[in-house]
Amino acid sequence: MPKELLPIYQIQDFKAREQKAQYFYFSSFAAHLQEHLFIREPHKHDFYIVLFINRGTGVHTIDFKEYDVKPGMFFFMTPGQVHSWELSEDADGYVMFFTQEYYAREYPSRMLLDYPFFNALLYNPVMTVTQEDESVLIPIFHKLEHEHKQAKLMREVMLSRYLDVLLIELTRIFRPNAGRAGHQGKEQTLLQNLERLIDMHYKEHQPVAYYAERLHVTKKHLNTVCRNYLSKTPKELMQQRTLLEAQRLLVHSELTSSQIAAELGYFDSAYFFRFFKKHRGVTPEQFRVTNKKSLP
Repeated sequence: MPKELLPIYQIQDFKAREQKAQYFYFSSFAAHLQEHLFIREPHKHDFYIVLFINRGTGVHTIDFKEYDVKPGMFFFMTPGQVHSWELSEDADGYVMFFTQEYYAREYPSRMLLDYPFFNALLYNPVMTVTQEDESVLIPIFHKLEHEHKQAKLMREVMLSRYLDVLLIELTRIFRPNAGRAGHQGKEQTLLQNLERLIDMHYKEHQPVAYYAERLHVTKKHLNTVCRNYLSKTPKELMQQRTLLEAQRLLVHSELTSSQIAAELGYFDSAYFFRFFKKHRGVTPEQFRVTNKKSLP
């Protein structure tokens, strides 16, 4: 079978800690760009990323969607997402990589996907902060940077504590009203759990009732929550996830359209072709040709 073309970088490629539970990377963004020139072209990561831009402009492309880059912007990325950028020479800020294993070492009962900005299916992975927000966040970055350079007692514990504080403060900015209504909190948790299930089972093409049962809610309630918060049905979320993976494989692998259909659980490739064209307006091969031309 043809091999995939898209590089998937592991956190150890960036001189992170040796053991998986200690995988944490921190750098100024300017230094990161200068040291790792290979990251400018489209690629995947097997870890979580928080990127803050405080200087420079450009375009950051995440899973086929382009975002204008400007100072005061945060980008949040999860394992498996494809991204690339074209940035001005003066681009700078802070960039952090870490794994779920690293985070779980100090917080074993919590998941990084509990943070809304890491729910790529539900939210845009971008946030612009105010100068007031920066006054809260920048000192945390400075503490992380200082601690990362040291070799002091309980260094890893301190890093994990500062990381957690940063993620909490970012959550408060990202969803400022989330903590004011318990009912709303339950529905947000439901959506986050739905995203996890879809990511695990989207190739199986399970009915909405399957997800409702796994989430211990009725099909009607799940539909209502999705429509109220996302203006989409659960079925549309499942289709969205399938289409995203199809696009990734079409542009960044050598698999044929029929092989991609089989990879995504469509054993009738003609049905997959009709499904793709209905939602993207072009055939899989037309999408591949158009988007491969735009790559560096």
